[in-house]
Amino acid sequence: MIKNVKKLSSLVAILVVLIMMSTTIFPVALATNIDNVSGFDNGPSYKPVVPLEKTTFVAFDEETYIDDYAYLAAVPTAVFDDGDRLFSNPLLFYQDELDMDDEKEITMDSKKGIDYFMEDWMSYCDGQMDQMTLINVPEGKMDSSWNAKETKLITSDDPYEIASNLALS
Repeated sequence: MIKNVKKLSSLVAILVVLIMMSTTIFPVALATNIDNVSGFDNGPSYKPVVPLEKTTFVAFDEETYIDDYAYLAAVPTAVFDDGDRLFSNPLLFYQDELDMDDEKEITMDSKKGIDYFMEDWMSYCDGQMDQMTLINVPEGKMDSSWNAKETKLITSDDPYEIASNLALS
């Protein structure tokens, strides 16, 4: 009887080891080779995208909807279709750096994200953009390293006037 128990425990131990090895080997052996994944031909967009060396900033205002209307009015100037391709440039809300007492709230400071993004964008633009459009953002608020050949300032509390100025520019 003791011999049978020893044989049974040995078989169970061998079976457990085989199951553990198979759960490690099978997923690795059957995994998809990432070299054979084709991905997107044109990126995630439905057409090839041509980035323009310009940017548009809309001043963030949590008290009114003027910033939301200005942002929506600026969308056609930031992304537009030219038949077989899209032209696009960044359209961002601008907010001054927040004074945070609690380090837990540091992720709520959008200015840091804007600074990081613009650092990358300026390197793409070789240090100088063609145009920067500021909607209700004072020109003095912009970082001095964000150089543009032309800066357009649009200041208004009327969404129709903002849309008109964007369309005319």
